[in-house]
Amino acid sequence: MRALVLVLEVVAPVFLIVAALHLLLGLNADALLGAKVSAEVAAEPSLDSQNRFYGVAFALYGVVLYICATDLRRFEPIFKAAMWVFFLGGIARLVSCAIYGAPALPVIALTVIELVVSPILLAWHARIKNNA
Repeated sequence: MRALVLVLEVVAPVFLIVAALHLLLGLNADALLGAKVSAEVAAEPSLDSQNRFYGVAFALYGVVLYICATDLRRFEPIFKAAMWVFFLGGIARLVSCAIYGAPALPVIALTVIELVVSPILLAWHARIKNNA
């Protein structure tokens, strides 16, 4: 169980860093991932506001994973819910791909992470739990 907890403790700050980038850069944070964001689009108040909001809301993953790491047995339902929602985020990206086409390579990598890492962490947790 300690190895999984360590992974969660290491991954949690990554979400916080991503959230901070969106807070500080707005839509320009997406440009770092290869999105074609014109200066006009980046300066659109509603899009900028939405991007910063969703970016900071992404920090909740970091907070939740860190809290779960403090007592994974106690916070098991929250951990599972977070992993399933993260997985569904990858599904949402596939919907976007189906409608608009493939995004930039870094976003494809994020999609793979969301669709692969979540089930791996859930399976790892289940195996540890069943062996305990």
